[in-house]
Amino acid sequence: MNIDTGLNKLNNLLPLKERQSSISPELKSLHQEILFSFANSGCAPKSKNKEQLKILAENDLIVLDKDTNEISGAYPFSVKKTAHHVFLENADLYAMCAFDAISIAPVFGVTTIVKSHCHITNEKIELHQNGNEVQNIKPSKDIYIGIKWQQTGSCAAESLCMEMVFLKDKEVASAWMGSNENISVFPLDEAIRFSVNYFKPLLE
Repeated sequence: MNIDTGLNKLNNLLPLKERQSSISPELKSLHQEILFSFANSGCAPKSKNKEQLKILAENDLIVLDKDTNEISGAYPFSVKKTAHHVFLENADLYAMCAFDAISIAPVFGVTTIVKSHCHITNEKIELHQNGNEVQNIKPSKDIYIGIKWQQTGSCAAESLCMEMVFLKDKEVASAWMGSNENISVFPLDEAIRFSVNYFKPLLE
């Protein structure tokens, strides 16, 4: 699957930009404020209108903690622990999935260290990114991002995101994909371009 086909498929399953465009300018501005707050400080902004946050959550643009109703995530960011730890210059947090993790540096123009693991072998994976530049990758440059396509339900963080994963190399990626038409794999460089094309429009 090429990037354009993947982008269309993801936008059909989780149309973040379409949903953002359908809400009021005030809510769109709030959503962007939340995204930049995560990127710049590692956390969501404080003391926001609960009704406005509820609307954003109903559109699955943000995720609210079920106990506190505070913001626990906004794609690509999460403050709840996931398999994908993202270290910023002044803070650390998590990404919803592997696809989200690799998007943060190039989309927001920041420096990140992503620490995760291969979905199949559990081998540690580490990426250093500075904006659009990947500066260091462990265990090798042959990392893939895998996506098992599925419906998102009311919250993609609890469904689709659980199956957007790191795979340590082409051999592992090919084995995981097999002949399953609902699975796609992308080399790291393609996956980064894919993620930028998906998330960057949210900042416009």
